[in-house]
Amino acid sequence: MSTDELNARQSMLLAVIEQQGGEWPTGRACSLYRSLGIAPNRATARGDLKLLARRGALCLCETGGRRYFALPSLRGGA
Repeated sequence: MSTDELNARQSMLLAVIEQQGGEWPTGRACSLYRSLGIAPNRATARGDLKLLARRGALCLCETGGRRYFALPSLRGGA
């Protein structure tokens, strides 16, 4: 996926996820945004994660009733 299609906030979120890896529920993305002084709204964080998933950069995972986003290589908890 080309980061040219993303705005600066979404590109930054994807870069941090690629650097840190792991599970990214909405709350984690929201906390990141708050720590940077941007988009303190949960709906914005959730929308950005969903957009990244629609574009193939992330996958939506559901484990034990938990929903989170992760890099495609981590799908299925591997």
